[in-house]
Amino acid sequence: MPFPVRTSLEQFTLPHPSGEGELTISVAAPTAPTPDAGIPVLYVVDGDLLFGMAAEIGRAMTSVAAFPAHYVVGVGYDAAYADVLKRRTADLAPPIGEAALQALGGLGEAIGGAASGGADAFLAFMLDALRPEIAARYPHTADGPQILFGHSLGGLFAARALLTRPDSFSAFIVSSPSLWWDGFAIMGELAMLGKRIAALPQPPRVFVDVGAREQDLPTSVPDGIGVTLEEAQAQIRAARMVDAAREFAAALSEAGITDVRHVAFAEDDHVSAAPAAILHGMRFALGRGH
Repeated sequence: MPFPVRTSLEQFTLPHPSGEGELTISVAAPTAPTPDAGIPVLYVVDGDLLFGMAAEIGRAMTSVAAFPAHYVVGVGYDAAYADVLKRRTADLAPPIGEAALQALGGLGEAIGGAASGGADAFLAFMLDALRPEIAARYPHTADGPQILFGHSLGGLFAARALLTRPDSFSAFIVSSPSLWWDGFAIMGELAMLGKRIAALPQPPRVFVDVGAREQDLPTSVPDGIGVTLEEAQAQIRAARMVDAAREFAAALSEAGITDVRHVAFAEDDHVSAAPAAILHGMRFALGRGH
């Protein structure tokens, strides 16, 4: 049998947790040999943007036994890019206050910030609807490690899932998280994390990454982003992406999560950190990286 030049792809839809519309679920099966049970599953939010990348990295790396073969499951919208930007905000971000929304200016409008607030319902969908569906379709994954990957607002979603439901996944890859959302309101969830972790038989493994250049001030802004250069620079300063990721990882350790790794990828910015996070995050989540 020839070695496949690209990963497999199966797709199906599930009802959106809001009761309106559907979500497109993309699944890549391992191309390397697998055991009969206990196969890991990597769940990727922002599937329209990141599923293909995660699936191909998994195919390439498992082919040389860099880490175990695993399924990749992407959750997306199969919509136009401008619509994806708004729908992901509604699903991945917790609510945002009016002052914080106004501070985002045109960016907030472009990403649909006013419609945010569905993060908890989206997590419930992943745990109560998507995961059982994956277990039914691919029974040999049912008792395997369950890993969550999110980047940017997806990283914020992964961080919130970790803080509020640390039992929900065996490992969390929290990539370039938008911890700044709603004035860093998510950090308030840290107060209860120690108690939640203490109740678990085994704390999850957590990989927190950021591009080391994410606090570099931009010298230009793309057309159509809805903010001036000065506004973009102010938002970068306020977001404190590099510092906040480091502080978040330290707080997780202090709360009792014993297996935390924090990485600032030296040459990467907010966009280019994503593939590095998938590669190194999965090595860590599957026990192959230190």
